[in-house]
Amino acid sequence: MPVLNADALFESIPFLSKRSRRSLPSVRTTEWTKHSISFAAKVAVCALICTNLVQLLILSAQSSFPCEGDSGPPAPKALPAASDIYSTEMLTSDLPDVVRQSIGAPMPFPDRHFAVFIIFSWNFPLFWTSLQTYMAAGWGRRVIILDNSVDHRILNDPLVKQMVGEVIPTRVQLTFSQCQNFISDISAERNYTYHFWGHADVALQASSPKQSFAEEVLDCMDQIDAAKPEWGIAYFHYDWFSATRHAVDRDLRYDNFITVYMSDCDYYPRVRQAGFATLDAESVCGAVPSVYDMKSHMELPLDDYHKTKEALEGIKITQWDRNSWKWTVWGVGEQIGWELWELTTRQYYRYKWGLEKNLPPHSCKIEVEGPDGQKKPRQEPFETLEDIYVPLSRTTAKDLDDTPGQKPSTADERRLHMF
Repeated sequence: MPVLNADALFESIPFLSKRSRRSLPSVRTTEWTKHSISFAAKVAVCALICTNLVQLLILSAQSSFPCEGDSGPPAPKALPAASDIYSTEMLTSDLPDVVRQSIGAPMPFPDRHFAVFIIFSWNFPLFWTSLQTYMAAGWGRRVIILDNSVDHRILNDPLVKQMVGEVIPTRVQLTFSQCQNFISDISAERNYTYHFWGHADVALQASSPKQSFAEEVLDCMDQIDAAKPEWGIAYFHYDWFSATRHAVDRDLRYDNFITVYMSDCDYYPRVRQAGFATLDAESVCGAVPSVYDMKSHMELPLDDYHKTKEALEGIKITQWDRNSWKWTVWGVGEQIGWELWELTTRQYYRYKWGLEKNLPPHSCKIEVEGPDGQKKPRQEPFETLEDIYVPLSRTTAKDLDDTPGQKPSTADERRLHMF
């Protein structure tokens, strides 16, 4: 290793060279003091340079290790575990006992292979009420939260992470259909027998205090397996809480061009067309546990079955729009963006299934009864595309005009006229 010459080093630094030092104002001092100051300055600079060289060597050594593959951008940084900040007792002191007991408990139903997915995107207070009912329902660590929020609110919540089995963040905020496809990918890769998906704004409650919601649902799934071996999706109060079997997760996907509304109208008929049955669990199992639609955050007395039922039955008679909370959570840009996205989704859906132009906003009528009495889609996707859609590059105002005397004149007006 070459020897470091301190004098040469000093001469290479303009403001420490002898010429620069001579230009400084003279100070009356002893020769010993001059040499001491000069020597101390040299030592300080040398120490600084050596430190930087060591850091450079360390960084070079770290970068020399081969990567095991490009894993994309780093995962969002989570907060420390709850135990590193507060005690579990402090974090859970306000929780109902039935919820608190699920924290730290072993994985429920260890002889089965499934998961319960919840998608979280907005409105944490409403989600928090819902999640507590999932815990009280007996799902515990079977719950996997897909954190689709902009700020990864769930990933960075130490208490939620203690309550559930796993929190999986999305890299960017996904649409509903993309989230469903993400869940299907995870379920297929992990070879779950089936997966459950529940809304993040519903409350779960068992039929009676003698059995948990989870126990009732799994008993019902055993009956469905025995009675309907061709089942693909089982609804517990439509898809507010539903089960999807492994073969459907493996073979079918939501249409990513249909964002939220009407995505189920497109997906479920294709599941049936693929040879799987979609059924109401109640048609096989008789009485099933309850799933309630909540419209806002609630404080539920989950330790008291009857009081909780009374509170949840009470919300059935409210007349609020179940999505009204969005107008207080979303910004103006989000409201406009989602409204326009829904508009174009509806038109895409119409083109795909050959539906009339004046389609009701949330129409799902794409199936007709075939000669064998079975329902099937009215056409193959986009089969009649040319009958209802002419590419804009080849359109004229006359091609698109339905009303005599009202001909769109510009390209933008023609696009609007299509919708």
